[in-house]
Amino acid sequence: MPLDHLPTSRSSMTDSALRIHLVRHAETLFNVRRQLQGWCDSPLTPRGLRQVEALGEYFAGLPLVAAFSSDLTRTRTTTAGALAGHPHLVPEWMPALREWNFGGWEGQPNPSLWTPIFEAHGYVYGTAGHWDQLTVEGPDTVIDLIASTDTSGMAEDAAAVNSRMRDAVAAILGAATSGDVLVVAHGAVLQSLAPLLAPGARISPGYPNCGVTTVTISGGRATLGELDASCALLDESFPALVLPGAAPVA
Repeated sequence: MPLDHLPTSRSSMTDSALRIHLVRHAETLFNVRRQLQGWCDSPLTPRGLRQVEALGEYFAGLPLVAAFSSDLTRTRTTTAGALAGHPHLVPEWMPALREWNFGGWEGQPNPSLWTPIFEAHGYVYGTAGHWDQLTVEGPDTVIDLIASTDTSGMAEDAAAVNSRMRDAVAAILGAATSGDVLVVAHGAVLQSLAPLLAPGARISPGYPNCGVTTVTISGGRATLGELDASCALLDESFPALVLPGAAPVA
């Protein structure tokens, strides 16, 4: 089924610009159950599986020159779908592109971590605009707060996240000087990655599963384009998830 929205001006993408297409992985069980999902994984939902197919249609006609992906299962599956029309392009699986490591918070309900962090700074978790205010100086403060509240001692601090982000950026920018590059990662880590590719860029925490945003680098200048959510399939209906011993999850 063809998508209504595809990368614009495909036929004119023959200039010397480098276009880095940032994609969040497809929807997972933990996403719909609102559970923290960093280095842990959960299976794709029916919507997630269809999102993967949609990405394949979206990128089929784009002459990709390189592809990078987090090495976690949900991003591997998403990347494989996105590259369905590029059977000879072998992606680079990168631990550096993994989601933030939430340590002992992994798998816990989102509010168990976020509510006290927001309240400690005078904000309300889930209130529009409060995440932007909490991260006005970037995501590093939040990453360090996660690490400081993790009693297991396994969560990453900002220095660790930024170190691997720099490694990822070096690999991505070293792969090509022009053309189209696919990068499949995670909602939070894209907030850390984008400003290193396009200084001053900010990605919203509401970045949908299989949303696509493109960083264009041309003439020494990098710009972050608008979010394309067509592959998120937010306007399509899917069966509710029914788990053993649990109520249906919409």
